[in-house]
Amino acid sequence: MEELGLQDVSKPASETAVSLGTLAELTGFPVNYIKRELLLDGEVESEMTIEELRKKVLAYLDSGF
Repeated sequence: MEELGLQDVSKPASETAVSLGTLAELTGFPVNYIKRELLLDGEVESEMTIEELRKKVLAYLDSGF
């Protein structure tokens, strides 16, 4: 459902899991690159919540400025 651009409203967005594999497919970046850039190298989980992803991306953006 999410691959079609539809939002899963059965759970709050903060609890919705994001697969790093799907994120890699959608963005065109390899999973290892995403893990390295978001400082997830030591973490073995392949999913995170939307809220966790937002925090990691914001930290990444803040570090670049």
